[in-house]
Amino acid sequence: MSHEIDPQYLIDTLHECVEVESPVGYYPEVHAWLRETLAEMGYEMFTDNKATAYVRVAGKSAEKCVCVGAHLDTIGLVVRGINDDGTLRVRQLGGINYASIEGETCLVHCRDGRTVAGQVICNHHSVHVWAEAKTDARTEDTMSVSLVADVASAEDARALGVTEGAVIGIDPHFEAFDNGYVVSRHIDDKASVAVLLDVLRWLAESGEKPAYDTLFAFPVYEEIGHGGAWVPAEVSEYVALDITLIGPDYAGSDEHSVGVICSDAKGPYDWELTNTLIACAESACTPGRWNTQVCFHYSTDANAAYTHTNDLRSGAFGMACLNTHGRERCHVDALVETERLCRAYLMGEGR
Repeated sequence: MSHEIDPQYLIDTLHECVEVESPVGYYPEVHAWLRETLAEMGYEMFTDNKATAYVRVAGKSAEKCVCVGAHLDTIGLVVRGINDDGTLRVRQLGGINYASIEGETCLVHCRDGRTVAGQVICNHHSVHVWAEAKTDARTEDTMSVSLVADVASAEDARALGVTEGAVIGIDPHFEAFDNGYVVSRHIDDKASVAVLLDVLRWLAESGEKPAYDTLFAFPVYEEIGHGGAWVPAEVSEYVALDITLIGPDYAGSDEHSVGVICSDAKGPYDWELTNTLIACAESACTPGRWNTQVCFHYSTDANAAYTHTNDLRSGAFGMACLNTHGRERCHVDALVETERLCRAYLMGEGR
C-alpha cells in the first residue's frame, strides 16, 4: 500500500477548516463547508439527530462496520447574560483556559442569524486603571466579551441581536511556517478532520477500498464529552482521531509524532484494538515518530461511545499538539504520521 501523502494538502485543508466557525453545538457553517468539500470528492454526507455528519464507504468485506471519527466542534463560549454596560457575561463551551483567550477577537453567533464581532477582556482590563489588572484570576466571573460596536448598554447589545444563548467562536489566527510548523487555535480537532478528508480523497482517487465497511464520523459535541455518545448499531469498532499530548508524562512525544492512546480520563481503551493500532504504527509510521500515551486530563469520542453503552470496541490516536486548548502548535509531520496510521488501520494492517 502506498503511503505517499501531500503535506501541503493537509496544511491547506487544516487552514480552510479552522477558518469555518464551529464552537460546540454550532454546526450550520461547518456542515455546509464539509458537505461541499465531500461532494467535490464524490461523496454524499448525511447526518443523525445529534448533528454528527457521516460518510459511508463500502469495504472489501461487509463482515463488520468500523468507524473513524474526528470532531468538528471547537471550544467556545455561550452568552449567559448582558451587563448594564453592554458587555456579555459568558460560560465556557468545553475546557476553555480563560487566560489564553484574553484580548482575543471573537464572533458572536446570534439566534436570529446575525453575527457581531467581539473581544474577550478581563473586567479589570487595563493596568493603567486597575491595580489588580495583572493579579486577578482569569475566570468566567472576571472576564467578559466586549462587542466591537457602539454599545453602551444592555439594550444596545440586544438591538444587535445578542441574547442569552448566543454562541461565541474564538478567532483561530492561523499561521503556517516554511519549516512545516503550524500555530493556530482549533488544531484540536481540525487537524484530524483534515487527515480524514485526505484519506477519503485518497480512497476516491486511488480506487482502494478499506478492509471493512467504514463510517467516517464528524461529531459536534466532543468538547463537552458526548459527541460520540450515540453510534449507529452496525458499528463494532470506533476509533477516534484526536490530538495527543506533549509533556512530562508523554515520553517520545513532540510536534512531529503521532500517539496511540491506551487509556484516558474515562479509563482504558479496548486491549485488542489498541494493540492493532500499535501494530499499524509499527508497520506504517516513521520509526521514532510514534508513541503510546495515557492521557489523564483528556478523553475522546471513542471512549464516550464506549462508556455510553454502545456495543463496540474503542481506540484512539492522533497528532501531538503543544499548548492544547490555547493557541496550539503542531508540525505537518504529525499529520502525515497520523494519516499513515489511519490508512494502515483502515486497510486491515496489524490484524
